[in-house]
Amino acid sequence: MQEIKISGFELNQKIRGFLKYYRKHLLIFLAISTFVHLLPIILQLDIAESIREVKRPPTTVKFIQRAPKLQKQLELQKAPKIVERTMQRMLPQQVRMATMPRTMTTAALHGGTALSSLGRPGDYVDRTWSPQQAQFYGPNIQMEVENTRASSKRGTSGLKDNLIDWMNFQDRFSGMIDQGSDKKDISGFLEFYQLQYRGSKVEDNNQPGWNAIPQALLNLSDFINNSTKVKVSLKGTIRLDSKEIMNIPLIFMIGFRAEPLYTKEEAQNLGRYLREGGFLFIDDAFASESGSFSRKSRQLIQDALGFDAIFERIPNNHHLFHAWEDFDGVPAGDDNIRANGMSLANPNPAQRLKPVPERYKYIEGVFLGGRLAVVISNKGYSRAWGDWLKNPSSFGGPQDNTRQLQFGLNIIIYACTQKGGIIDKNKQKVAAEINQ
Repeated sequence: MQEIKISGFELNQKIRGFLKYYRKHLLIFLAISTFVHLLPIILQLDIAESIREVKRPPTTVKFIQRAPKLQKQLELQKAPKIVERTMQRMLPQQVRMATMPRTMTTAALHGGTALSSLGRPGDYVDRTWSPQQAQFYGPNIQMEVENTRASSKRGTSGLKDNLIDWMNFQDRFSGMIDQGSDKKDISGFLEFYQLQYRGSKVEDNNQPGWNAIPQALLNLSDFINNSTKVKVSLKGTIRLDSKEIMNIPLIFMIGFRAEPLYTKEEAQNLGRYLREGGFLFIDDAFASESGSFSRKSRQLIQDALGFDAIFERIPNNHHLFHAWEDFDGVPAGDDNIRANGMSLANPNPAQRLKPVPERYKYIEGVFLGGRLAVVISNKGYSRAWGDWLKNPSSFGGPQDNTRQLQFGLNIIIYACTQKGGIIDKNKQKVAAEINQ
């Protein structure tokens, strides 16, 4: 008989056997598991008692107290604090000395008591004491109160009344200037700085661009010290990224041909300085508004102040022209004396100055909230301050620079006395301390 195999029949038989086998064992496992879980309930076993929490002993922390570190803020010199006080003084009205009456009676005999010796021999002295006639020795004093420091003046004006002037603040501020009713009656002190910046090249006199006219500010400070009661000192240079720049009332920036180079952070720091009361005077010694120094320094102001960097021509009736000396307008600068023939007459080509293409009858400024914060000049006043007196004949010299130095003094006095400046804010701080 022939055997017939059906494909897949044996496989189905194996699968059925496999499922039947594991189903059987699964039921056995479930039965055992149920029995194990129900066993504590059946036997009423308290398993929780056998499981006890093992507690760890508390951690011991040893605290070691260190000796305190004493710190005391170092102060070079404390700022003077003026305090008004009412003093009391006792005034004697009448000084009257009283003596004890001699009311003792005794015989004036030799060898007797001391009182008996006061009388003549044979006389009697009354030795009885009367309490009603007793008086105290010493003056008869009546107490009165007298105000020895009464003053109704408050604020900064009280400093002069108490014999304290602004010179006492030299260790605290970089400048304090007072101007009386007479505008030339000025006194105080000022520390100003020259801006040191990176230049694109070295000038013809082998100086960096920021120091193109080395003698300019030295001559200006000497002129102020000799002409006024203001003690002026050129402290040195300051950089745009310096933190000390915020305390300086006035900064001079001088250049010639080299472009000033700066970073974004330096421009932002200059902007903060100008907005917080600082004053910047920029003088273009090359005397050309289209020159590289003038163009780049204007760009510096624009990067520092943004949309507030609006250059305006300062009118001739502005207080800047009358702060100390009177001017009808801008005085002559290097642009006025540098004629074409003078510069080309110098035999040394490296020292020749190019003719000035334009004469400037104005200077410009940037105002922040009505306060003049930046003055920029293309007149070349720094060359007038530093070089005019020693100009050779090839440059048309020497020239008198008195009016140019007076105008430089005007700039300093105006910057140090205008409202909203750094010195004005320092005076307000002092006044607030006095009124406390």
